[in-house]
Amino acid sequence: MARKATKGQRTMKEQWRQMRWAKGLPFAAGLLALVLTAVMVAEQKVPSSLRRWNARYVGSQVCMECHHEVARVWASLPHSQWMLDAKLPTHLQGCEACHGPGSLHVVARKGYIVAWEKLSVAEQNAICLQCHQTVTADKWHASPHSGGQIGSRQMGSGQVGRWETGANGKEKRRLPACTNCHEVHLPVQRRWMLKANSSSLCLRCHADITSKARQGEHHPLDKTQCAACHDAHDGTVDGMLKAEPLALCDRCHQRSDILPADHTAEFRKAHGKRFAKDDRRCAACHGRNGCDRCHGLPMPHSQGFATHHTEATRAQPSTCQNCHDQNFCAKCHADAPPVSHDAPDYASVGHAKEFRQFGNNAPAYCATCHQPRQCDDCHRQKGIPLEVRR
Repeated sequence: MARKATKGQRTMKEQWRQMRWAKGLPFAAGLLALVLTAVMVAEQKVPSSLRRWNARYVGSQVCMECHHEVARVWASLPHSQWMLDAKLPTHLQGCEACHGPGSLHVVARKGYIVAWEKLSVAEQNAICLQCHQTVTADKWHASPHSGGQIGSRQMGSGQVGRWETGANGKEKRRLPACTNCHEVHLPVQRRWMLKANSSSLCLRCHADITSKARQGEHHPLDKTQCAACHDAHDGTVDGMLKAEPLALCDRCHQRSDILPADHTAEFRKAHGKRFAKDDRRCAACHGRNGCDRCHGLPMPHSQGFATHHTEATRAQPSTCQNCHDQNFCAKCHADAPPVSHDAPDYASVGHAKEFRQFGNNAPAYCATCHQPRQCDDCHRQKGIPLEVRR
């Protein structure tokens, strides 16, 4: 006959169970935290527009039982076949990746499912970017197509897209949805599921480009496609260009063949005054920041620039020579040389230190006022080898 445990033995067993439970508590709490974190991360990946109802994913096969006519065509597309891959996360599979989990829709039939015509353009595009974000998300949000660039030129008055507040929250623009250009339910003959020729799609909103091309303010449209120069998903370069303007030109043209006839040596001296008020023609080739890139500093000069132009000159000594010759500098500096030149030992010691201080920029810096031969003549007269000054 089994003996009953004494009161002391029962107490010891209960204490042992409590100790084991207490030791397992941190592990259980950690496991629960991991599960909750995984759920939260999964929810964050799903756009808020697809999480409006507390529904479950039921799979595309259930959707196809009712929507079989649409589903039959949709399932035949390469894009759809990729979405039906069982290896994908549940929230990115099939119909429910774009229309949200369908368990409540199956029960209630109408409603409780995401209808795209009721979504904003930003909400629609966010659904597409669930899968395409590794390629386009950062660049897309920087582009005027997403409303991301403050101060960008507003899109034209075409009928594609909807007028909505841009990402800056201040102005309304006609923003395009991905589905304005790409077909997701029906087969098309073009790559990237485009609904029409890429340039035709662009001109639906940017109809003003046609007139600009006639006026010489834009590349002619008859010999190339918009996509040859522009990336509709990338706003990291101004104008949604694939590269800086002149770099794009060099891909197809010899620079000398496309240089305008009026770009003579004299043109460089006078172009600032001619185009200060209207630089649209310049921007066609040089981009909106072309002046700054060529000059090496913001143009035109800011107020009071004359009093602190030394800093800009030190950074890029040859910049001044793009527009000014030594006679122009001499108007001020003939009687007012740089402050460093006032040192009593400048001629014997100071100029050598200053030359070394500027490093590779030194020859160009000195040449803004002095002819290169001056250095050679002076050193030769004093019998100092030229290698010493270097």
